[in-house]
Amino acid sequence: MAGAAARRRLPPRCGAHAGGPARSRRSRSHRLRRRAAPRRREPEGTRRRSGAVGRRPAGRRGRAAHPLSRRDGVRTAMIITHLAVEGVGRFRARHVVQGLGPGLNLLCAPNEAGKSTLFRALQHALFARHGSKHKDIGALACLGAELPAVVEVGFRRGSDDYLIRKSFLRSTSAKFFRAGTLVADGRAADEAVWATLELTPGTSAADESAFGLLWVPQGQSFKPIEPTDDTKALLSRIIEAEVGEVLGGERGERVWRRVTERLAEEETARGPKAGGTWKAALDRRAAAQAELAELRRTLEALEADRAALLDRLRERDALADPTGAARLRTDLAAAEAEVAAAMRADQAAQQAETEQAQRELMLDRARKRHEDLLALDQRIARARERIAAEERRAAEERDAAAAQATALTARERDLGEVATRLAEAERAVDTARRRETAARDAERVAELTARLDRARRLRDEEARLRQAIARLAVPAEAVRRIESAQGALDAARARLEAKAPRVRVRLGPAGAGLVTCGGEPIADGGELVATSPLAVAVADLATIEIVPAASEDAGAVAAARDTLAGVLREAGVASLAEVHERRTQAVDLDSERRAVMAELAALAPSPTTAARPPSGGKPGPGSDDGLAALERALAEARAGLDALGAAPGEDLPDRAALARAREAAEQQRDALRRAHADAQAGVAAARQQAAAEAVRLDTLVAGIEEQKRQLATDLAASPDDRRAGALVALAAEAAEARAAFEAAARQAADRRAAVPGPDEREAVAARVRRLAEAIRTRDARLNAAEQEIARLQGRIATRGGEGLGEREAAAVEALALAETEVAAIERRLAALRLLRDTLEAGRRAAQDSFVGPVKAALRPYLHALFPGADAALADLFAVDGLTRAGSAEPFLSLSDGTREQIAIIVRLGLGRLLAERGRPVPVVLDDSLVFSDDDRIERMFDVLTRAAEKQQVIVLTCRSRAFLSCGGRTLSIVQQDG
Repeated sequence: MAGAAARRRLPPRCGAHAGGPARSRRSRSHRLRRRAAPRRREPEGTRRRSGAVGRRPAGRRGRAAHPLSRRDGVRTAMIITHLAVEGVGRFRARHVVQGLGPGLNLLCAPNEAGKSTLFRALQHALFARHGSKHKDIGALACLGAELPAVVEVGFRRGSDDYLIRKSFLRSTSAKFFRAGTLVADGRAADEAVWATLELTPGTSAADESAFGLLWVPQGQSFKPIEPTDDTKALLSRIIEAEVGEVLGGERGERVWRRVTERLAEEETARGPKAGGTWKAALDRRAAAQAELAELRRTLEALEADRAALLDRLRERDALADPTGAARLRTDLAAAEAEVAAAMRADQAAQQAETEQAQRELMLDRARKRHEDLLALDQRIARARERIAAEERRAAEERDAAAAQATALTARERDLGEVATRLAEAERAVDTARRRETAARDAERVAELTARLDRARRLRDEEARLRQAIARLAVPAEAVRRIESAQGALDAARARLEAKAPRVRVRLGPAGAGLVTCGGEPIADGGELVATSPLAVAVADLATIEIVPAASEDAGAVAAARDTLAGVLREAGVASLAEVHERRTQAVDLDSERRAVMAELAALAPSPTTAARPPSGGKPGPGSDDGLAALERALAEARAGLDALGAAPGEDLPDRAALARAREAAEQQRDALRRAHADAQAGVAAARQQAAAEAVRLDTLVAGIEEQKRQLATDLAASPDDRRAGALVALAAEAAEARAAFEAAARQAADRRAAVPGPDEREAVAARVRRLAEAIRTRDARLNAAEQEIARLQGRIATRGGEGLGEREAAAVEALALAETEVAAIERRLAALRLLRDTLEAGRRAAQDSFVGPVKAALRPYLHALFPGADAALADLFAVDGLTRAGSAEPFLSLSDGTREQIAIIVRLGLGRLLAERGRPVPVVLDDSLVFSDDDRIERMFDVLTRAAEKQQVIVLTCRSRAFLSCGGRTLSIVQQDG
């Protein structure tokens, strides 16, 4: 009763809280609500009994200890000794984890071997109800088959062995055995396991408590621990028993939690909480305030209506005066007459302006006709001048074209002469090249002949080596059968020797050389394996015969020996060693053959395989193709000599002299080529100039013809003999139109001057609008005043009979009651906040001493990995950071590998703390230490080994090579038949 105790310490106050007169004025409904509200149970942590500090409660809260939970009141270590699954995940048949025991247990298996499946099965067997439909249970379903998911877990606590067998998903069941005897079945079996492990039952699963703290699933090893409420309570009780602090332990935690819960029922971080008594009281106070304010606003509105009624009565009397209305109508009629006169003057001015515009249009048309005829006369004169000039230019262009044609004929003649000389030079160059090619081909014939002879000898050598390799080769299938038979014989012998009796002989000082076996003396401490009848002689004193029992293994050895002899006969060899020797000789010969083939490929490369020479034991097609290509090249070289008219033995001039003759011919030919190109360029330029002259002439002639056609058109429209008279007539017509236009402009200006100006007309129009609006406004205001007077009179009559004064007095009293209630609740909340703040201050003060045992438990493990380092633990055992070399590092800023190692060390430290306080729980790590380097992981192995001295540690990993040096028990997953 932390809240009640805090309220009792407060001084008595007046009003409702102290039982004063104001309390009697509370509404009956409010007292009924308070009376019907459920009483809150006070948290157990606030009741401290004498000697309670350091005492562990006899059982879990809210239930008695189960008879299977402990023996003689002493908690004992738990060792997982057995785990089997069937119909779970990839384990369709029954599989058992073999080798489980105390200390460090290591299960190394590859990915997808089912390690995490076994971890989940172990969790669900111990903590989940067998009939649960939770989605995590569905993950146990067998892949590819609809089978019951059966899990068996055996464990030892103290001197008792327990076994829980559960079937999930289909044919659900649960059986719990103790020392081989069934002690609980079905739902009772689930709860019996939890009672034995001292866990709190749940709807579909138990709270895993310390198991959830120390059992780390795959992918969670680098995350900081997040203990459940039961786990926090367990650790708090253990540490509290040592440090004797309440504020930093479970009792203080319960008091603080209850106070915060009480405050959470009433308020949030932003203010009062909806549904709480404080919010309800505030709402009632606000409602009373709103009601009182509304009543006062109504009273104020009533007084305002009375004042407004007097104003509207005075306004109606002023508006109903007939003299003012008659004066307004007379002024409006006079203003409207002025507006009509101005409109008539404006219409007359507009008619005169229209006549002016028509006269102006006629003037523009007459002037344009005169200007167009004058422009036509000037265009005809200019056209006649241009035509004469263009005809003179055309005559000059014809003369230039004739000169260009003469020059083109001369250039074409010169080009023909140069082309003839160039053809003779080309023939001379071709003759010199053929003589030089003949000399080169003669040398190539000699070279190809020598290469062909060498290549033929290499081909014969390769064929000989290939035949030798074929004689030594043993088929691969025969080798495989021989090796298989030899392996079967070795395995049968090993099984026979493993089951054969052993005879150990220990000689005394005088027994040296006196004890023999098969005539051979036995050394001191020798061991004999009796796979067949064995005789041991002791000098001349005795002979001991050891006859092993007949077994199937002896027959298996004989059968394997016969099988080996048969396959050796089929392969034509005496032993497996001979097979290996022949294969070695074949490899050597094949290396020699490859060297011959490489030389042959270099001498006679195949056209199709030159880029990738043949490999392997068989000759490729490249060797024959290369010889054929070499023979074809030789034939082609000889054919070239024949084509040039020279025999292979014929003497030809020196190749250097032939080359000099060819170069001289090529130089002469190149000079003629350049001259021929220059001549061609000259002819092309002349032709281009001639074509350009022809185009220019054609364009000029076409332009002259077009100008003549346009001139003829203009003359047809206005002949020379009539054009002068027409110009004079059009000039007179334009003068008459100008005079008419000027007269119309003067008349329009006079009439426009008689029209009132825009400002004057707008002033008269504004006066008309103003007077008309004044009349309409007067009538509307009079009508509105009548309506408003009627409305105000009705509202005043209605509000006068509502008893507003009595209602205001009642509202004042209700507001006083609501404010008294709010004050009482806020005093209670202030006391709760004070208690909460006091508890939090005490918790912070006791934090160091509270987490001290946890730091002491994990310090040996932490220093093994980080010498001299210290872990910063926040409230409820969460890791805040790491201090190394005097520098603090936040936990989240550390690397993934370091965070993973610290998280595991903290778990091991808490496990050590539990073990040292009599609550040892196995540690299970699934695929942890995945981010550790070689040095760190070796030190983590030392940490795991030290932790295994206090409690059982089970490590599941796929990193077999990395964990070779870890040590501990080696676990294996074995399928069991039947």
